[in-house]
Amino acid sequence: MAETVCEIALPSGMRASIVPFGAVLHSLRVPDRNGQLGEVLMGLPRPHDHRQTRSYRGATVGRFANRIARARFRLDGATYTLGANEGATCLHGGAEGFDRRDWQIKDHRADRLTLTLHSPDGDQGFPGDLDVEASFTLSAPNTLSITYRARVTRACPVSVTSHGFFNLAGGGPVIDHLLSINAARYLPVDSANIPLDAAQPVAGTAFDYRAPRPVLRDGDPGIDHCYCLNIHSGQPAATLCDPVSGRVMQLCTNQPGLQLYTVNTPTGDLPAHHALCLEPQAWPDAPNHPDFPDATLRPGETYHHQTQLAFTTRSK
Repeated sequence: MAETVCEIALPSGMRASIVPFGAVLHSLRVPDRNGQLGEVLMGLPRPHDHRQTRSYRGATVGRFANRIARARFRLDGATYTLGANEGATCLHGGAEGFDRRDWQIKDHRADRLTLTLHSPDGDQGFPGDLDVEASFTLSAPNTLSITYRARVTRACPVSVTSHGFFNLAGGGPVIDHLLSINAARYLPVDSANIPLDAAQPVAGTAFDYRAPRPVLRDGDPGIDHCYCLNIHSGQPAATLCDPVSGRVMQLCTNQPGLQLYTVNTPTGDLPAHHALCLEPQAWPDAPNHPDFPDATLRPGETYHHQTQLAFTTRSK
């Protein structure tokens, strides 16, 4: 059976394809410096591949993006045990996270798609009923806005994000893309990629992207770390540029963290370092770190995640 695909587009040409299964941003085509449209997402080859293969490529992940150590947390005096799906860790919401669900189409217009999902109490071990809405909106000149809203019936940590694999050249290694991240600190991790107790300065390390630089340089480690964003309203959290095509992607968000993953191992048909992920989110393992920004959503509150991807071009 063919997978449902929802298209949205701008008259100028920018267009996106979203697969309701997993609320996957499957394709995103934007112009280069010569005005030629090209793919900037390294998604799976076919829409129905997302149902057959779990890769997170372009998917919406939750209830809690990234990792929760030992697949458990305490909240309001109670201990909750989650589904462990990466050794002893709960990754991206567990074995049946939001990327494995059939989202419902609420509204589909020429330039906008809104999807909804109901997650019942106890889903993957998380407390409370949760209703979440995902909106993908294109606006001139070439901007994609991704918005997540959620409400719960019991207090629960919530962090939802879009897990796009970006390559502004449309293929090949991304190590020579130029990247800047507006963060003076990052979260070191242990061997299980769980954050240690305190954020550390990026200054003097291979994790310093405060000024534009190649994604990876000779001797740099592959990166899969959260950056502690230092942003104010309207400031970009990150800027990515491909010097060859001239495409520039500026990412703005209201989230406190940005996970940079340089695709350090092959993922299906995608070789290592042929894409990178920039995932706005709560700090990983926040439910187990009282000193991290609180990621708890409580009844009567609305979770609101806003990310904008604005595309421009630079001359040679």
